[in-house]
Amino acid sequence: MNKILAFSITIILFGIHKISAQNYLNYYETINKAEIENLDGNFKKSDSLYRIAFKLVEKPFKDDLLLASINSENLNDNQKTYEYLKKGISVGLTKKRIRKELSEFKKSVKWKPLKKEYDLIRENYLKSLNLTLRNELLKMVEEDQSARHPIFGSWKKMKKTDTYNHNHLLEIIKENIGKWPGRINIGDGNEDGKYAYGEITIMLHHFSTEQVMNLKPILIEAILNGNLSPYNIAYPLDYKNLKTIAKRKRGNTIFVETCNIIGSYLGSKSKEAIICDCETAEKERKRIGLEPLKDYFRKRNSNYKCYEQK
Repeated sequence: MNKILAFSITIILFGIHKISAQNYLNYYETINKAEIENLDGNFKKSDSLYRIAFKLVEKPFKDDLLLASINSENLNDNQKTYEYLKKGISVGLTKKRIRKELSEFKKSVKWKPLKKEYDLIRENYLKSLNLTLRNELLKMVEEDQSARHPIFGSWKKMKKTDTYNHNHLLEIIKENIGKWPGRINIGDGNEDGKYAYGEITIMLHHFSTEQVMNLKPILIEAILNGNLSPYNIAYPLDYKNLKTIAKRKRGNTIFVETCNIIGSYLGSKSKEAIICDCETAEKERKRIGLEPLKDYFRKRNSNYKCYEQK
């Protein structure tokens, strides 16, 4: 009887996991549609799609709620903006970010009550997090960046730090029942916008390709359960899998031209990405909740081209 009960519970939990994963994939797709409608100036349609998306999941992403509030600001709908911001604060949106991104709403009658409610909502949000673990991971990120300081860093420090961070991260994942310590556990403190690399996942850029690929299934699981933004891993996955397609020599300098797998990595001086195989990229993007290439690069105000092997 106990075995039958245990099996039944397993089936139920598996079903819940599949529902959650599908909900977040639907969420990511609907959010993209809302963003495209916003770019086209269809603010009412965009708002309608945002509202649909936010009903799909229990905890929308704070950046999406912020973008929804900016969209409703274009509609002069202060009540909706207030509702989106209030929900956004409950999942990590800060007053500093709101002040930076919204101008007209701050002149409305809804700004004052939101400011009054902010501290309590923020306090409850922080109480829901494992702040000890969060600070531990942020310390690892700090060491990651310090080892790369142009003056005080060194190759030896980088090697030592990256090895420690990788091994310690594996320990943290093991203690977290094999799951990534994502935003539901440690919060989302990134203040640089939706397409930023993510404050914790920046460490992935400095692990080996093999180490990152071994972590990939755990990262994807976190994305499908809404614990990690797809954008947080798209960049490091591309960065660690760049393919060399051409080399040019100018004087004593060799310039290497590369293509990327998913289509998220832009070189610091480039506004155009080269995708190794666009068909494969589109399939991989859809699998992990990313929008089609044409939508992504339009939102990033940049371009891409598909690599044609000669």
